[in-house]
Amino acid sequence: MENTEKWDEAESIQLIRTMIESTKYKIYSDRFIYLLWGYSVLGCALIHYLLEFVIGFQNPSLVWMAMPLVSVVHFVFMNKRKTASTGPTFTGRVMAGIWTGMFFAIIALLIGSFRIGWDSTYPFFMLLYGLAGYTTGVTLQYKFLVWGALASMICGVMAFFQPFQYQLLLLMVAIVVSYILPAHLMGSLKK
Repeated sequence: MENTEKWDEAESIQLIRTMIESTKYKIYSDRFIYLLWGYSVLGCALIHYLLEFVIGFQNPSLVWMAMPLVSVVHFVFMNKRKTASTGPTFTGRVMAGIWTGMFFAIIALLIGSFRIGWDSTYPFFMLLYGLAGYTTGVTLQYKFLVWGALASMICGVMAFFQPFQYQLLLLMVAIVVSYILPAHLMGSLKK
């Protein structure tokens, strides 16, 4: 089949520019999800820490029961975004694969935590946050997400050698550097 349209160099550059801008907007549109999960995990970890190590509450882990509600908000947001979308892109499918895999890994880890204990589980959470953030950052070429993800993995490794009290503090650091800071810095990509 012969292509009757001839593309000149300016049209090719404009197409590439449009694709790059579209990708930047996609990154910015994911900002809500990073902020939602980032602040939710940070809040729960902080409340857990205060309840257990400052107040001495018997069941401080109950605060994490808020996470299923966060999941509902996440899925409602994603469903609205999906219905407004013009169709799946390669990048969109890659992101869906990464984060769906992350979801299943977290569920598996939560189930396994009853066997291995919470003090062994939190370091794995930080490693998973780092892994998903790193692959997303590399895929989207977003350096702040890559750096935050690497920092989260470092926190995860350090947490293996710390008592639970300090694991909670490392979790807070990991979530700030891997979710919250990169999400706030995404604001500059909207331009």
